[in-house]
Amino acid sequence: MSEYLEIGKIINTHGVRGELKLDPWCDPGEVFGSLAQVYVDGRPVAVKGWRLHQRFVLLTLEGVGDMDAAAALKNRVVSARRDEIELPEGQYFYSDLFGFEVYDSRVGRVIGTLADVRELPGSDVYVVRDAQGREILVPAVEAFEEEVDFDARRLTLRTIEGMLPDEN
Repeated sequence: MSEYLEIGKIINTHGVRGELKLDPWCDPGEVFGSLAQVYVDGRPVAVKGWRLHQRFVLLTLEGVGDMDAAAALKNRVVSARRDEIELPEGQYFYSDLFGFEVYDSRVGRVIGTLADVRELPGSDVYVVRDAQGREILVPAVEAFEEEVDFDARRLTLRTIEGMLPDEN
């Protein structure tokens, strides 16, 4: 596991006082509430404040006091130290699951390896890569999730008929 997690991307400035418009790649309330600093280009920067605006985070960082300083950070990825983010019991980061084998309890076998998680408007989707390199897309919702075993590095899902490539 990486020591740092990417938590969003600065997509624009907001106003003239150096506020940054960040596209969050996490739940802002769970992540930003516990952060005293973030990392931009590997350098620590103190968080002066943050707030939600629609689906974006408006972030104020130490040393970024005007629109020009904020504009210089546009398109930069913002990271945080994993050990500085406090998650509720039983929650985890999707990135912690990448590379896990994916077992399908409906068919009783491993169907592939978790390659990615795509964020779509309706729900997030697990991207499972099978032995032939094909993608199997499974909604990352409670109805399909059965268990995450970190010790065995296994994600157990329950697909529905027609979801697997060899069933079509």
